[in-house]
Amino acid sequence: MEEIVIRAERRKGTGKGVARKVRREGKIPAIVYGKDISPIPICISLKEWERLKGRMKTTSIVSMEIEGDGKIERRSVMVKEVQRDAVNSQVLHVDFLGISLERTLQVEVPIVLVGEPKALQQGGIVEQHLRTIMVECLPRDIPDKIEIDIGGLEIGDSIHVHEVSLPGVRLLEHPEVAIVTLTPPEMEEKKKAEGSEG
Repeated sequence: MEEIVIRAERRKGTGKGVARKVRREGKIPAIVYGKDISPIPICISLKEWERLKGRMKTTSIVSMEIEGDGKIERRSVMVKEVQRDAVNSQVLHVDFLGISLERTLQVEVPIVLVGEPKALQQGGIVEQHLRTIMVECLPRDIPDKIEIDIGGLEIGDSIHVHEVSLPGVRLLEHPEVAIVTLTPPEMEEKKKAEGSEG
């Protein structure tokens, strides 16, 4: 996993007035919070955010350097929430979760299907029931995504949570939940027919 370093500075004061002033200066107001951490109000330059936003996923560990009072404090964080303006999508505020690299945490990871079953040519339909899955692991073990190979599926086959195994990662969904199913074409037609009747 590549190391992402983001620079921030401590923000003096909180509230809407302070946040507006910060934005006028070309910065984004933000906060770092978490277990055993007193919330730290910070701000990040818009240029720094633009430079890194494409590399920061919800599963990325970010090494943050917080400047303030003549010293630099380093913390491991993850992006928890990005608040945007509803009209122009401008970033208004960012919440960072402070983490310990020695303590497990729970995070949602996207599921990506790979491969193409031959049964698709027979009219089979791929139904993906889970798009993400909650996992628990140490921060450095967090996968960017979980790939599920569906190339070998036949019509009527399913892949369940208990069939997915990742070293050092515990899946928090019920083991018998189906992630993906290859349904026969008549099932899809039946669903459509039932939907049109209602």
